[in-house]
Amino acid sequence: MKESNESFAASALTGEAIPTTGDSTNTFSISQPAVRTLKNVKDHEIHLEGAFNVRDMGGYPAKDGLVVKSHVLLRSARLNQLTQMDINKLQNTYNLAVDFDLRRPEEVSENPDVTIPGVKYINDTVDTRETYYYQINPENNRKHYRTYATSPQARKVYHDLFSSLLNKPIGQAFLWHCTSGKDRTGVAAALVLYVLGVDSRTIFKDYVASNDFLKVQINQRIAHLKAKGASRAEIKFAKIDGGVDLSYLKALIDEIHQDYGSVGEYITEGLHITHEQQERLREMYLE
Repeated sequence: MKESNESFAASALTGEAIPTTGDSTNTFSISQPAVRTLKNVKDHEIHLEGAFNVRDMGGYPAKDGLVVKSHVLLRSARLNQLTQMDINKLQNTYNLAVDFDLRRPEEVSENPDVTIPGVKYINDTVDTRETYYYQINPENNRKHYRTYATSPQARKVYHDLFSSLLNKPIGQAFLWHCTSGKDRTGVAAALVLYVLGVDSRTIFKDYVASNDFLKVQINQRIAHLKAKGASRAEIKFAKIDGGVDLSYLKALIDEIHQDYGSVGEYITEGLHITHEQQERLREMYLE
């Protein structure tokens, strides 16, 4: 998809259109006005007993008055503690077809996804030992996000994700996730929404919303650390490790621009998803 104004990259790199998590999505778009009642990002949440940061991407505004279809594109954190009620919900409400797991092998081994009958499980790890093992801090996190553009393994996995989206059975849902559903999953969500023609501010809004959806887990972790007498540095680390910052996604977009010239070229040349395939994705996932 050839970008007409590169607004996705431009607004990220200049700091414009940075969302606050309380805004409603129907205030985002100027060039792509919504013609339907759209949901606040918080209302995209899917409530499961044994999983968190689970969302239905349906309802986000795209070009030409279209919106992302509901019940077909789901994002989440790990699925290792799903209850039977959760499984029933994913099967009966969402007709889930694919569970696309972006985690590293050791993460999968430690907390394997619960098997859902009739659901195809795919594990395709974004990270390698070279790209993942680093000291976590904001500067290194930004460097890590750049590897989603520079790493052949990351590009392969995001290509595979798009290919799986193209091959998903009609009328069934596709879910992708990592451990917390914020970084690898957040990048995947941004790329998918971009291809579907969702405006930049909505994409950023969806990305930073992980901080709200993960607030309970972050607060529990901090409370546990304080109870153990953790230092300020340890608590600060937990806050950084548990959330996201828009500067991380901006770093990826900056790297994409340096290496490919535009996000659109990264999709076609870096991920090898053709214009025809992108058009097919829009036909499949917009209404």
